[in-house]
Amino acid sequence: MTGRPETRLLRRATAVIAAQVAAAVAATVVLVSVLAFSLTIRAEHRAEERTVRVQTLAAGADLIGTEGVLLLRRAPDGAVTASGGTPPAVVRMDVTRLRPGRGNATVGGRHFEAYAVDGADGSRTVGLLDVTAREESGERLIGSLLVAGLIGIVAAASVGAVLGRRAVRPLARALSLQRRFVADASHELRTPLAVLHTRAQLLQRRLNRDVDTARVRADVAELVADTHALGEVVDDLLLSAELSHRPTGGVAVDAAGLAREVAASVEPHAGAQHVTLRTDIGAGPLDVTGVRSSLRRALAALVDNALGHVSAGGTVTVSVGRADDRVCLAVVDDGVGLDPARATHLLARFARGEDPVDRPGRRFGLGLALVQEVVVAHGGQLRIDGSPGHGARFTMILPAAPVPAGPAAAAGE
Repeated sequence: MTGRPETRLLRRATAVIAAQVAAAVAATVVLVSVLAFSLTIRAEHRAEERTVRVQTLAAGADLIGTEGVLLLRRAPDGAVTASGGTPPAVVRMDVTRLRPGRGNATVGGRHFEAYAVDGADGSRTVGLLDVTAREESGERLIGSLLVAGLIGIVAAASVGAVLGRRAVRPLARALSLQRRFVADASHELRTPLAVLHTRAQLLQRRLNRDVDTARVRADVAELVADTHALGEVVDDLLLSAELSHRPTGGVAVDAAGLAREVAASVEPHAGAQHVTLRTDIGAGPLDVTGVRSSLRRALAALVDNALGHVSAGGTVTVSVGRADDRVCLAVVDDGVGLDPARATHLLARFARGEDPVDRPGRRFGLGLALVQEVVVAHGGQLRIDGSPGHGARFTMILPAAPVPAGPAAAAGE
């Protein structure tokens, strides 16, 4: 399964969607973070620059600093005076290395926003504002933004993966249905086509050797029967594919009439096998809501399955009855029977019973699987009962159609 090209493509599409969502979120996070950080730091920096400039320009002879600004003044003779509370390391700094106006200084591991003013007498006044705490706060903010961004990207990738799987799920389902239909068609059509090819070859050989009109007519009749069987296979495949994705709408279907119709159509084939085919119709309203063609093929498939497991002299009974708000269509046979423990296996596609009666030219495989799909599509269930050597019973249990409030209309389609 993992090696199929379509599976790899679907996984790649999911990964691409997740990556695109993560990239979009990452770009947004980076953009917002950069803008927020830049605007915040820039505003703080401007406030610091304004504060130290104003305090430096306003410094008097006593060098009394305010708002955390340290003031230094270097006299023309090199003597340095400082405002109160200025650390000794700051007092010892060489203020001549600062350029006039705004600048930066690092003293004793601390970072300062500086502003230098040169006097007309050759003196220099310098204001210093400690910005170490603000820079450390900015670094922590950058770290927090990075962590938040990484978490956001991981979360976005996870959400993208979920959205990607949801986005490609319908495509995956379509590919699965396509693959299953191709597998079903390949499997089911192989035998009928082989039979048709063989029969056509035999017919050609007889025509080349002699002209036995009766024999040729018989061969042509068999060829027609085989093409009819092949058409039924195609009908089953199309119906199965349709029921897999389209919910059943419906009209009232007379289950009793349906049972009689199927029995009448299968009677010639049952007679050819020397099998007695009976119907047992119960009392009460026996209408169900659904698609008549689907229900008919499902019931015919059950009868076909029963005939495949009954020997000459056996009996197959098609019964219809009502139990509360359910209508039960059952096909009962007295053939080889089945093990109830294998009931689930029998509903798998292409599954066969252990001891089917040999019927050349008949087909097996999709029958019970198709019945299960039809029944489920109609809101019902398929029940399987039986025991080895004592026959089997397959029952389609379907919701009964609502009974009209007025006089019952005549059934018919």
